[in-house]
Amino acid sequence: MKRWLNAVRNITLMCLLALPAWADRGEQKQVFGNYEVHYIGLTTSFLTPEVARAYGIERSGRMGMLNISVLNSAEKSDVPQPVEAKVNGTLKNLIGQSKSLEFKEIKETNAVYYVATFRFDEEEVYRINLQVQPDGVSRSFDVKFSQRFYEE
Repeated sequence: MKRWLNAVRNITLMCLLALPAWADRGEQKQVFGNYEVHYIGLTTSFLTPEVARAYGIERSGRMGMLNISVLNSAEKSDVPQPVEAKVNGTLKNLIGQSKSLEFKEIKETNAVYYVATFRFDEEEVYRINLQVQPDGVSRSFDVKFSQRFYEE
C-alpha cells in the first residue's frame, strides 16, 4: 500500500512539475458551473520507471498520456474538492484518423485522476474530445482542446 501511495504522489508531482512547460497554452482547465475539469498531456517518458511500473504504463518518447481531474467548487471548503467521474474521449489527428481513449481511474486520499495513454507521431497535432460526467450529475461536459506532442 505504501508503494502504491508513493507512486500516486510521484505521478501527481510529475504532472504538477510539467505544468509550467505547457504554460504558453494558458490555463489547462475548463469550467462548467461549479465543476472544473483540469487536463494535461505529456509524454510517458516523463514518468519515473517506478511510477510507470506501478500503473502498468509503458515509458516511451512516442507514448502520450492524458491526465484528467475533476473538481467541485460548490463544496463548503475554500478549495475545490476532487470528485469521481466517467471520462471518455477520442484523439483525432489533422487528417481525421481517430483513436478511442481508455481512461484508468487513480485514487489518492485527497485526489482522483483519470489517465489514458496512446502512441503518437512526432510533432503531430491532436484534437482531443472528452466527455466528462461527474458522479451525481445527469449530463456530461464536452471538453475539447488541441495539443502537439513531441518525441522525447
